[in-house]
Amino acid sequence: MLKQLVLTVALVTASECSRILMILPLGSTSHKNIITPLAESLGQRGHQVTIASLHAASANASRSYTDLVAADAWNSIRKVTGEFDVFKMREASGGKNVNSQVMKKVIHHLPEYCDAFLRDPGVQDAWRTKPDLILLPAFMNECGLALVHKFKVPFMYITTSGLTPWTADLLGNPEHPAYVPNQYLPYGDHMNLWERTVNTIVRFITPYLRNRLVLSRLDGVVQRFLKDPFVSLSEVEKNVSMVLVNSHYSLGYPRPLLPNVVEVGGMHCRNARPLEDEQLKHFLDSSPVPVVFFSLGSSIRSEQLPAHLRSAFVSAFARLPYRIVWKWEGAPIPGLSENVLTRAWVPQQDILGHEKVRAFLTHGGLLSMQEAIYHNVPMVGIPLMSDQHLNVRQVVNLGIGRELSIETLNSDSVTEAITAVIENESYRNQVQKRSALFKDQETSSLDRAVYWTEHVLRHGGADHLRSAAANMPIHQYALMDVVVLLLTAVAILLFLLKRLLASATRALEG
Repeated sequence: MLKQLVLTVALVTASECSRILMILPLGSTSHKNIITPLAESLGQRGHQVTIASLHAASANASRSYTDLVAADAWNSIRKVTGEFDVFKMREASGGKNVNSQVMKKVIHHLPEYCDAFLRDPGVQDAWRTKPDLILLPAFMNECGLALVHKFKVPFMYITTSGLTPWTADLLGNPEHPAYVPNQYLPYGDHMNLWERTVNTIVRFITPYLRNRLVLSRLDGVVQRFLKDPFVSLSEVEKNVSMVLVNSHYSLGYPRPLLPNVVEVGGMHCRNARPLEDEQLKHFLDSSPVPVVFFSLGSSIRSEQLPAHLRSAFVSAFARLPYRIVWKWEGAPIPGLSENVLTRAWVPQQDILGHEKVRAFLTHGGLLSMQEAIYHNVPMVGIPLMSDQHLNVRQVVNLGIGRELSIETLNSDSVTEAITAVIENESYRNQVQKRSALFKDQETSSLDRAVYWTEHVLRHGGADHLRSAAANMPIHQYALMDVVVLLLTAVAILLFLLKRLLASATRALEG
C-alpha cells in the first residue's frame, strides 16, 4: 500500500513540473497558433514549456511559456521563397494550382530550411537543457526529430490538419481506403469505384513519397549537424508515443481511432471576449443590421488583392444592406462605403462571437473554419491554396456556407453569396447544428490535449497504448498469409476429393 502511494505521488509530481519542448522548424503563424493554447495551459499547470519556431508570439500572448524564435532561419527562408503573395504566384503560373508550386519549392529547399533552423542562434537554448517530452507537427517539420534523437526522450506528433496516412501507419491505426478519404482528396466517406481506386493509390503512395522526398533528404542534414552518421529519422519517429490530431468527426467523417490517436480539433477555440477597440465595439454593438466579417487569415494579406478583385469587393460591400468589418492591412481604400470598417489586425474570435456577426467571408483556413462553426457563423469561402479548397468544399457539403471561385469572382457573385448565407435560415440552422455537435464532447479539446500530454509524461511514454499492428509486417496485417494458407488448404482438399472420386469411379467401373 505504501509502495503504491509513493509511486502515485512520484508520477503526479513528475507530471506537474516537467520540461516540455515544442518544435516548429517550418510552417506559418497559424500552425503555431494551433499549439499555443496547449503551451499556455501546460505552463499554467506548472510545467516549464518552451516553443521554438520561426515566428515570435503576439504581443498579447501569455507568458506562461518561453518563446524561442529562429529569426535568422526565417529570413533565410524568405530570401529563398521571396515575399509570399499567393495572388502573384497565381498570376505567374497562368492561374494554375498554387499548391504544386509551393510544395515543389518547399521540398526542394527543405534541407536548407532544416539546417538553418538547427543552427539558428535564437533556438540554441533548446539544445542546452534536456526536456522530458517533445512535441512537433507531423508533416514538413520532421527536422525537429533531431532533438528527439539527441535527447532520447518520449515525443508526440501533433497534426496541423487531419490524420495523415503515414502518421496512422506509425501507430498501426486503421486507414481503410474504402471509407476513410485521404485528406488531400476531395472525397467523402461514400466513394464510388473510381474514387476508391484513386483513394487507395494515394493512401499507399503518399507514405512512400514522404519517406523519399522528406525524411531521407533530411537524414544527411541531421547527421552532419549532430556528427552522427547513423541517424535515421524514419527509425526515430517509430518511437512516437501519441498523435494529437487537429480534427473532429463532427466537422468531417467518423473513422476508427486507436487510444493513442486523439482528436483535439478546435482546442484553440474559446468564448468571445469584450472588444477593447472602442470604435470597433461601437460599430458592431450599434449596428441595426447583420454584420459581415471579411478576413483572409494570418498568411494572406488583403492588401495583396489584385485591383480587379479589390474593386469587386468594394463594389459588393457598397451594395449590401449590411455592415462589414474588413481585415485590411494597407493604406485607406479610395471610395470605400461608410458601412465598411477596416482594421489591420482584429481579434477574430471576439468578432465571430459577437451577436451581430451573421456571415464570415473567409479564405477557408482550417482554424478559421473551426472558429466560425464554434461561434455559429455561416461562411462564404474563397479558397486560394493549401487545404483551403477541401475545407471550403466540406463547408458546402455540410450546408453551412457557400463557395466562391477566385477565377470567376465579381461584385455580383460576392453580393449573391453573402446575401444567401444571411437571409437563408438553412445555413444558420445547419451551422448551429454542427456547432452543437462540435461542442458536445465529454471534455474540451484543450483539456483532452493537456490530459494526454501529461499522461505521456507520467508514464514516460505510451507503449501501453501501442497496437501490435504498428510493427506488424504487411502480409500479416492484410492476412495475406492466412489467405494463402486457406487457399492452399482448399486446393489440397479439392485435389484429394478429385483423387477420391477418380478412385471411386474406377472401382465402380471395374
